[in-house]
Amino acid sequence: MKLRVLRFLFVALLIGCASTLFTGCVDGDDYWPYAPPQGWGSNYFYDSDLDGTWELVQSNSQPVGPYDTNYLEFYGGGRGRYYYYDYGRLYAERMAYFCQVSGNTTTNYQINIQYESGDNSTMAYWFTDGYRTLWLQWQIGNRTQTYIYQRVPGIP
Repeated sequence: MKLRVLRFLFVALLIGCASTLFTGCVDGDDYWPYAPPQGWGSNYFYDSDLDGTWELVQSNSQPVGPYDTNYLEFYGGGRGRYYYYDYGRLYAERMAYFCQVSGNTTTNYQINIQYESGDNSTMAYWFTDGYRTLWLQWQIGNRTQTYIYQRVPGIP
């Protein structure tokens, strides 16, 4: 009888340990800070019109080649991924984002993106073609940069 109880306790202990082991796996995204960092303002929102996958098709009025393009994938709620090519190989990194009303004369909205690499960007954004084309625009010194993205079904 004691042997049966000990065997039962041992099996229960094994099941408990295995359960903890398998449910204890943590998705790396759980530690990624999706809320705006300190100093980035408090008037923010997540624009659901951004949700989906966007491919860079034009940079400063010039078409972008297949290995010079990049992709923005917005999951909603401030989560996303940035995909880019380096020597013909596609890489990805997480990104956090949020939107704000801007004082920009081009558009009323700006997007703030924090990349996993530590870089960040603040850009004016707007849509055309029934929300199928996304425009991003920002200043580098006295030069204006304009990227045009098109909505695509997914990352190739």
